[in-house]
Amino acid sequence: MSDAASKTIVILGATGQQGGGVVRALLADGRWNLRALSRNPNSDAAHRLAARGVEVIAADMDDLAAMRAAFKGAHGVYSVQGTDQGGEAETRRGIAVAEAARAAEVAHFIYASVGGADRRSAVPHFESKWRVEEHVRRIGLPASIVRPVFFMDNFVKPSMRVVLLALLRNYVPANKPLQMIAVADIGHWVARAFGDPAAFIGKAEEIAGDELTRAQIAAALKRHGLFAGLPFGVPRLLLRPLPADVRRMFEWFGESGYAADIPALRARHPRPMTFEEWLSAPRTS
Repeated sequence: MSDAASKTIVILGATGQQGGGVVRALLADGRWNLRALSRNPNSDAAHRLAARGVEVIAADMDDLAAMRAAFKGAHGVYSVQGTDQGGEAETRRGIAVAEAARAAEVAHFIYASVGGADRRSAVPHFESKWRVEEHVRRIGLPASIVRPVFFMDNFVKPSMRVVLLALLRNYVPANKPLQMIAVADIGHWVARAFGDPAAFIGKAEEIAGDELTRAQIAAALKRHGLFAGLPFGVPRLLLRPLPADVRRMFEWFGESGYAADIPALRARHPRPMTFEEWLSAPRTS
């Protein structure tokens, strides 16, 4: 294996939130050649990656042979799957990616799970990620598992803010905080893990940067001149068209919730952003 190939990291979901944060962090780190998988390498998003020096190749998580070819010669793989086609598809694809990484004999596999996946949440997309975690451990991959909590970045769009704050009002007690993480800090965690494999391989970590109640979230949004939701509650009946998976997740936030060790994470350098810091930070693409 050439020196260049030994420094190649393959990133799944590079045009999405998590994968995009990982791309930015690894580009800033400067030690790695990046390879992104895309179902449509001719898309605008793929072209933007290529313009930043990322190798973009056509591959689909449902095509095991294509993934094996894409992983050939790579040092590491960052694996994240979307939940848009349901938990069974997410689990199937996550397992397929892990198997392709094993076949390619990658030195470091990082799987993006979710905070609470290990705690029987009964949230469907948490349970699907847990099944992937179990498979990764069972096949003996040299792996690290990152379990991010709720994304601060979900509050970017005003329409989404209305829905999220309504869900918090309906399902989470007023005095119970919600743990959150900036997508950029998921990327920083991944960059540290790839840079220091001895400290990360074989471990799983739940990560968060802040924890705030709904009122504290709304107040922070207002301080930054952002719309902070409706001044009145939205009846649960009006929230029923939302996916049951989403409603169950917010129920779990109220019943149990995330459990990241934020003080320990903040003691590290670089420490994850608080919600106020995230609100003040420039938005990157």
